[in-house]
Amino acid sequence: MAVPLKTTPQIRALAPEPPATVCVQNLHLTLTHAGHDAWGRAGKSQPCTISVEVGFAERFSTAAASDRLGEDTVHYGTLSKVVLGSVARFEEGSRQHALGQGERGLMHVLEHVWRDLTGLKLDGTEVKVAGETPLIDIAKVQFLSLTVGLPKASLLGDGVALRASAVVDPSLRRVSARALALEITRLKVPTLIGVNANERLAKQFVVVTVTIEKFDQSEDIYPGVEAAVVKVSFGSYLDGERLWGC
Repeated sequence: MAVPLKTTPQIRALAPEPPATVCVQNLHLTLTHAGHDAWGRAGKSQPCTISVEVGFAERFSTAAASDRLGEDTVHYGTLSKVVLGSVARFEEGSRQHALGQGERGLMHVLEHVWRDLTGLKLDGTEVKVAGETPLIDIAKVQFLSLTVGLPKASLLGDGVALRASAVVDPSLRRVSARALALEITRLKVPTLIGVNANERLAKQFVVVTVTIEKFDQSEDIYPGVEAAVVKVSFGSYLDGERLWGC
């Protein structure tokens, strides 16, 4: 059964402090057959970054005792290779994707890598694939986070990111809580904002990050979200005040 969505802050609050964590941040690669660019076009090559955080339920006893890797941890190099290999297989499969079956969005990439790492779907249900063993043993972790970012997918911001997070009950080998969030980071929008008369004479840059929690759409909506923010910013100063919550 699918696990209901919560917000990312709720997941962070629910997750116990892990005694050991392995992180890989901002793996750089190129994505062509999924995601849309800043103008909403599909099938355009663009840079992509992927970050993974694995919070383990126990300390790295084997590594601490013998200075060698054991089954109680994951080597960051192996983690990186599995992530890159997963995206490469996704790209190859998407290249052969028949026309007319719909475009592949950023959510499809996130789902594919998450499944290869954990053997689970994003909704927490198990995926059984004959002959495949996921890298991460769910029975040994208590927190997982995977972020797929497109640094060039925003015209006015620092990029777009889609993040999946989960709290895991290792004793039951299942996800107990999960979150999905879409974020457009640091949009630099010129707008009329302020309560004083002089502030209404010229536009100022407002830097805003838009986060949509409990995001469960497979479509890439971020170009439209950014366009909506920009449209409001070009209205009257009252529109700006409402938009920025002043």
